[in-house]
Amino acid sequence: MDASQGPDTPAGPVPADPAAYEFALYEPGPAEKSWPRRLVANQTARITALVLALLGCAITIAVMLGDTIGAQGLLVGALLALVPTPLVVSAIVWLGRVRPLPWKSLVFAFAWGSCAGALVALLANSWSFDKLMDLKGQEDAELLGLTIVAPVVEECVKGLAVVLLFVTVRREFRGVLDGLIPAAISAAGFAFTENVLYFGREFAASEDNGDGLGTTWGVFIARGIMSPFAHPLFTSMIGLGFGLAVLARSRPARILLPLAGYVCAVGLHASWNGSATQGLAFLGVYFLVMMPILGALIWYTVVVRRDQLRAVEDELPGYVAAGWFRPHEPLLLSSMADRSRALRTARTTLGPEGVARLRAYQADATLLAELRRRAGRSRRGPAPEYPGQERELLDRVWAAKPAVARVIDHTMPSPRWRYVKPPPGMPPWGPPGGMPYGAGAPGGWGAPAWGAPGTMPYGTQPGAAPYGPPTGMAPYGAPSGMSAYGAPPGVAPYGPPPGVNPFGAPPPGWVPPARHPAAHPAWGPVPPSGPPPWGPPRHAANGARADLPAQSTAPWGAPPAQVNGGVPAPAEPLGPPAWYARPGDSPKPPADPTPPAGGA
Repeated sequence: MDASQGPDTPAGPVPADPAAYEFALYEPGPAEKSWPRRLVANQTARITALVLALLGCAITIAVMLGDTIGAQGLLVGALLALVPTPLVVSAIVWLGRVRPLPWKSLVFAFAWGSCAGALVALLANSWSFDKLMDLKGQEDAELLGLTIVAPVVEECVKGLAVVLLFVTVRREFRGVLDGLIPAAISAAGFAFTENVLYFGREFAASEDNGDGLGTTWGVFIARGIMSPFAHPLFTSMIGLGFGLAVLARSRPARILLPLAGYVCAVGLHASWNGSATQGLAFLGVYFLVMMPILGALIWYTVVVRRDQLRAVEDELPGYVAAGWFRPHEPLLLSSMADRSRALRTARTTLGPEGVARLRAYQADATLLAELRRRAGRSRRGPAPEYPGQERELLDRVWAAKPAVARVIDHTMPSPRWRYVKPPPGMPPWGPPGGMPYGAGAPGGWGAPAWGAPGTMPYGTQPGAAPYGPPTGMAPYGAPSGMSAYGAPPGVAPYGPPPGVNPFGAPPPGWVPPARHPAAHPAWGPVPPSGPPPWGPPRHAANGARADLPAQSTAPWGAPPAQVNGGVPAPAEPLGPPAWYARPGDSPKPPADPTPPAGGA
């Protein structure tokens, strides 16, 4: 019996009520949005409105400049301003080549700085100068406008491009360069429009005086050759603050770092404008302040760029062991030359769409390595959002591989080697402290060698058999009780003893990457184009191979059970190996310049 019928209602089905039935089936649909909300929700409409707004700003500022400097001055100023702008923008974009931002973001930053930012700054500066003229007079108004009003207003409108990108495409901000690059490009666009005004105004004044381009060339040398970097340098402080705020874990730091960057940008801009009115003081500020700061900023960005490539080389082998990458992919992704070669191959074999997919794959793999490097270096352990971000990037990389597998599997990484310092307490590869090919080797690493003082040149050692090895030495080999090639007893050839991890313990909170469900137990997934033509790697990509008893269906067969000179290598779930070689190469020891004692 249905409990809703009550105790006096006979048992049985409840008679259908058509009205109640229709009411139960009725579900109110979503409320219809108003046209402003529909416009905001439509991405095409948003982009169209933004383009029209920037185009209107460009037309407005062109008309204003034409009224100020004339049509001829506007044309000459635009042509001269076009000379340094491509060089400055190309240098800024080059700094972010390892993990480039979307080109739409860069175009927006330049358009904002050259159109909207320049228009707002021009109107604000003109209005404030008129007000200061009424209060302080012309001379004081010019000084206050250059040193206070212009820096505050211009840095605000240029930095607003970074703020808009940070709010709208927040997921693209993952590092320091993600804030610095758009800030510098926005400033380069602003400098272009400002140069049009200065060059055109000087040309118009020269035409009135009959000097032609005489004084215009002086302004061009000062602004277009000596200081095309000035505005990008100022505004890059704001971008640097936003980039550091992305990496910060505390809320106060995320708020204070962008504000500190804005204060630094205003201070540099004010000192630059103030020195321009002081004659020789400008050269002092130029050479003693601006050039060192510019050099330090370039050095820092190059270090960050190199650290991005080093993170790819160090962190991705852990994902190789888990089956997410092929063994050669960390090498292929950690060299800009190899990346460019792969892009050229994709351009000829896959077309423009394949190039775009390969670029996205390279950027996602780099971001994955940066994310894991940052989580490992943090003293507080991985951030709470780290697992979700890592899984998202792994899924994106895995989804992109079928389209670019043909290029990845048939592009050989360039051979290169990297020195890794031996662990503390272990002897280096070769006799420690010995003089190669001479006497003085400590620790019993050999008797005085041929050519030592007191011996016959090109002869034998005293007491040794003529033309043979010294007495008591194994013929033509190492001393008795010593391992081959000079290694002390108990040490595996060509490497540290078993059980010693040359890279130390993993950092706290370190979690090995999860294995992909479609990955092979030993060597990772088989690409759609089949196994690479060079065959299986002969050395472990990350210490001992994962799942040594490989299945019989492995594309390359079962890997050998012994590595590292016959001694099983210790399992290292994430740490990078001591060296890398191309797939198919055998491990080779570093060259030892000292021959074994007693060798011919």
